[in-house]
Amino acid sequence: MNYVSVSIGSRYPVATSTITACVERVLAKHNVDNTRVDVSIVGKRKIKQLNETHLHHQGPTDVLSFPQHERNERNTFPQPDGTLTHLGDIVVSFPEAVTQAKKYGKRVDDQ
Repeated sequence: MNYVSVSIGSRYPVATSTITACVERVLAKHNVDNTRVDVSIVGKRKIKQLNETHLHHQGPTDVLSFPQHERNERNTFPQPDGTLTHLGDIVVSFPEAVTQAKKYGKRVDDQ
């Protein structure tokens, strides 16, 4: 069982079910189970601040990820018995997703 948490800031029109389903598909494709992933939808100011603070890159970006664990030599993630392993956090800039969707002629949901 996997747990996906989605946090949306500033009333962005985002369907949490779509994001959850997407993350669950990726986890299933890679045979990852018993994990937790947190996804945050933020604005330009927040993603810019995170990008500059943690990656030392100037300006906003579309997506940042902050992994908590790497796969070990058995190709599994370390976890105590009976607990979910927190794989990490994914931060998506909604305004940047809109810009990229327009640029590539896609729907925001497909970004």
